[in-house]
Amino acid sequence: MAQPALSASRGAGATGSASGAGANDAARSPLPAPRGALPDEAELRAFAEVAALLLGERRARASSAAAPSRRPGIGLQHLDHRDYQPGDEVRHIDWRQTARARRPIVRRFEAESATDWTILLDASSSMSALGGGKWRAAVHAAAAMSYALLHNGHRVGLVVFGTRVLAECARGRGRQHYAAIARLLCGLRPTARGERSALGACAPALRAAASVFAIGDFLAADEMRAELATLRRACGELHVLQLRSADDTRLGAAGELELVDVETGARLAARIGAGDEAQAAAARRAMTLRLGSFCRRVGVAFTDWNVADGWQQTLVRHLAQARSRC
Repeated sequence: MAQPALSASRGAGATGSASGAGANDAARSPLPAPRGALPDEAELRAFAEVAALLLGERRARASSAAAPSRRPGIGLQHLDHRDYQPGDEVRHIDWRQTARARRPIVRRFEAESATDWTILLDASSSMSALGGGKWRAAVHAAAAMSYALLHNGHRVGLVVFGTRVLAECARGRGRQHYAAIARLLCGLRPTARGERSALGACAPALRAAASVFAIGDFLAADEMRAELATLRRACGELHVLQLRSADDTRLGAAGELELVDVETGARLAARIGAGDEAQAAAARRAMTLRLGSFCRRVGVAFTDWNVADGWQQTLVRHLAQARSRC
């Protein structure tokens, strides 16, 4: 996902391809994430309750995927409790717990099956360029989806990738597993230069995941469509969340400048004219349209996310659209 960025004196740059030399090993070392890098518990819980309505009836389509034995749903064995929500059946209210809590509490039951999920998080250098807004948004989305899926009884794993798999949290379930994912997310940040993106490197880590949720900017010559096609064949369900920022194509004042590809280190001297920024923005939109069209054609749930929009509304919109297509 190479993204040429302007020199520090000139601001943001336009999009480009993902090829070229990488940085040295020291430059690849993860930097500590800032405090408050993840959504707080109240935000995550609120999102999980909404996501539960959109994820509740989903089933794995990959017959080879392993399914955990405990998942919220309609079944025979009691799983746990939660607050009553409009639409819940009255027969599932636990009156003893309701009396103790002084608010309506319903029982949750084990469903017959659940899905294994793997979240793929792009940590290439383009994700941290231009202030790092895309990376912060991506981390919020990865944390929120992990929390919501675990809350609903699914097993969840996380794979952070650049040129190779940079970090991995094997699939697991429960609150303690979310804590492990959160620690991993808080301990990583993309390097500023030299980390390219190779989505295909994640394939060996999927291990028959029934559902995959890929988060990144997909700034590559072919929008990584070939690698997405490979992943689509390897899993039962594939989601793509493409991040974009207005800074991706903001060129600043007209004149002479140097474009730098933050992933490959390639440099290009250019003279920027009055209409070049609009042309860069049009090229970026065309990339998104090509990726979205490809995803619809091969059965991938796709959402284009302007990171100026909140992660909550974006993820709810994505899950609602994905559910409507099932």
